[in-house]
Amino acid sequence: MARQRRRVRRVADVDYDRTADAPTGTFVGESNDSDGLREVALEEDAEPELTGRAFYENERPPHHGE
Repeated sequence: MARQRRRVRRVADVDYDRTADAPTGTFVGESNDSDGLREVALEEDAEPELTGRAFYENERPPHHGE
């Protein structure tokens, strides 16, 4: 007969602010929640970033072929 194990649950005494754990908003046209979509140019003459299918085609490993 298998022995039942006791489970321990640690309860914290503090009330953590968990609002930053999940993104807020839908990121569609919202200026206050669109930091995740903001592009930061580190070089002035850098090429524009690829989007959509062009991005994935550029990131494909060489061993996957054409």
